[in-house]
Order: sequence, then structure tokens, then C-alpha cells
Amino acid sequence: MPDAESLPEPEPQPKKRRRRIAYLRSGLYTKRPALPGPDTPVGAVLAERRQALINDLSGQAACSAQLALVDLAIRQWLLLDSVDGYLLTLPSLVDRRHRRVWQIVLDRNALAASLERTLVRLGVERRAKPVPTLEEYMAAKDAEG
Repeated sequence: MPDAESLPEPEPQPKKRRRRIAYLRSGLYTKRPALPGPDTPVGAVLAERRQALINDLSGQAACSAQLALVDLAIRQWLLLDSVDGYLLTLPSLVDRRHRRVWQIVLDRNALAASLERTLVRLGVERRAKPVPTLEEYMAAKDAEG
């Protein structure tokens, strides 16, 4: 029997490489696209809406914890306005061949409901316009002439 030392060494097996899994980045950690700057017409409208929403919530100092929801509401508002603009360019909201509304109309309704829920979470609610009493109204009319 030959010596173990005289036998040729077996060739090492190549290591099996594990195939790399291509992870998809979730939307949570990816960088979000920025809203248009206030120097653009769309950005100016968004900045105005954001400031009005913050003012409705008693100012920025009072709602610092809610600013994330405010930004979310502004993004949803922008998306909703974009979809509304697209819908207004369509010749009809109904698919005549299949006798139903286009899918984007249903998606628009979902966006509107999402914006409404966000605004409810913020505590923004419709407030009635202050209406003068009958006596105040009559006094104002008499004062006019």
C-alpha cells in the first residue's frame, strides 16, 4: 500500500457561491422625490396650501409633531390635482365599449379618500362661516340705508 504522503493531494472543490439576492428597495428607505420648489408656479401653490394648513392647525409651533402628516397631505393633494388635470383632458370618463368608468377615475376616488383621511387625522374639519344674528343683520341693513 502506498504511503499517504506519496499520494497526490485531491484538488480542492471550488466553493459554491450563493447567488446574490437582488433586494428591491422598499419605498420606506429610498429617497423621496422632492416637491417642486416655491420658485415654480406649482411649488408656490403647494407652499401656500402648506402654510394655510399649518395656520389652520394653530401655527407651526403648536403642530410640530403633525408636520409629517401635513407634508403627506400636501403630496396627496398634488397627486390628486395632477389626476384631476389629466381627467379633464379626457374626452369622456366612461369607456363606452365596456360600459364602465375608466380605472383612473376609481384611482382618483381612492386618492381623494386617502387625502380626506389624512386631513381627518390632522384634525382639520369644516367650520361653518360665522353668520350674524337676525338683529345684527337688520341693524346692518338699517345702517346701510
